[in-house]
Amino acid sequence: MTVLVYQDFLQQASRKLNTAHPAGLRSAVLIVNFERLAELDGALGFTVVDDILQQIAGQLRNALGPEDLVGITGRYQLCCLLADLLTDAHAMLAAHKIIRILAQPFAFGRRNIILAPRIGVALLNENNHTLDQLMSNASAAVRQAKLEQNPIKLFLNEREDPLLFQIDLWSDLGNAIETGGLHLGYQPQIEIASGKIKATEALLRWHHPNHGPIRTDKLIQIAEGTALMPKLTLWVFHTALRECAEYRKAGLHAGISINFSADDLRDPELTELVAQGLALWNVPAGDITVELTETAVMANHAGTLDTLYQLKKMGLKLAMDDFGTGYSSMARMLDLPLDEVKIDMIFVRHMATRHKHERIVDSMITLAHRLNLSVVAEGVEDLATYQRLRTLGCDVIQGYLIGKAMPLPELIEAVNNQSFDFLRTSPDTATES
Repeated sequence: MTVLVYQDFLQQASRKLNTAHPAGLRSAVLIVNFERLAELDGALGFTVVDDILQQIAGQLRNALGPEDLVGITGRYQLCCLLADLLTDAHAMLAAHKIIRILAQPFAFGRRNIILAPRIGVALLNENNHTLDQLMSNASAAVRQAKLEQNPIKLFLNEREDPLLFQIDLWSDLGNAIETGGLHLGYQPQIEIASGKIKATEALLRWHHPNHGPIRTDKLIQIAEGTALMPKLTLWVFHTALRECAEYRKAGLHAGISINFSADDLRDPELTELVAQGLALWNVPAGDITVELTETAVMANHAGTLDTLYQLKKMGLKLAMDDFGTGYSSMARMLDLPLDEVKIDMIFVRHMATRHKHERIVDSMITLAHRLNLSVVAEGVEDLATYQRLRTLGCDVIQGYLIGKAMPLPELIEAVNNQSFDFLRTSPDTATES
């Protein structure tokens, strides 16, 4: 039987769905997407890739039942209508059969091509009974399969489409920036030598009215690469400096650490934004630390290094966040104007009980100090870890032992109540407490 092109498939599939079926029989739509075919367009040409897709569709047409339909419905996509299934489970069995067929290298001339198929499955039911709904749901299942790195995904009505969810969040985030729906929490960083608060890290918080707290990494993922990113950065930077000025007036003589993304470093207007903030809020540049993820500072993007040196020239300090979790290159680190590294909590949290973790932290501290960099340890949750970090020569600690990120009024109240003074005692006294 022939493989159908887009319009023919839509017409025949709609007609088949609208035709009365024998009692008890089911139908389903499968979207089959091929991730590797996009790479072949440039290498082999569009005509060749079209021919490959036609041959793949022919294979599926021969493998499925006589009442089933197969059509080419996208550049790298096939759609299958499975008709007259005995049970819903037979749709998943058909999907697994297709995966077994397509998992084998596809022979095209003298080449064997890996197709990397993913399949989304949508079942006909009372809520999803039109072809358009079924194809849309199957496409949503393909997107979810990609996110979860699964070969097959079944669409479930109660699962919200991640793409639509992200689109809605993007719109809501824009409104939150404009209407004050965001806030910053401040987590203290304690200098081990003095036991005093050296700085606070400004951490972005968003409590969505419908979805509750949105994780910060999710929030940044929504904004990055869009017009929201510079707006978000502007809001965070000015809010952090304004509230830092407030807690300094209230008696907390500490600096502020602010996170910038890879997108921020590529923004040609970033340094102007920083200059405006410095002039407006009167926080000394030397008390401001810009924290950058290891991935962001190690990326060899044109202009990134220049931006870092401009920030450094303005008097700001630069810190590499999540040190040890990315892809640091020692040669690249020598080029970066860093002042500080932050050891990620995955190494710190278990160092008091796992010898390998302690050895890694010890090596990081030694390396950083030999490069004349200050060291902040994140994720310090107990006195035993604090004591060990102090012995190893760590400079600054941050974590739940001191406190979680807190709104500005709560931070000022905690400082006034001397809630952080317990670390000013000697190691022996701290252990007894």
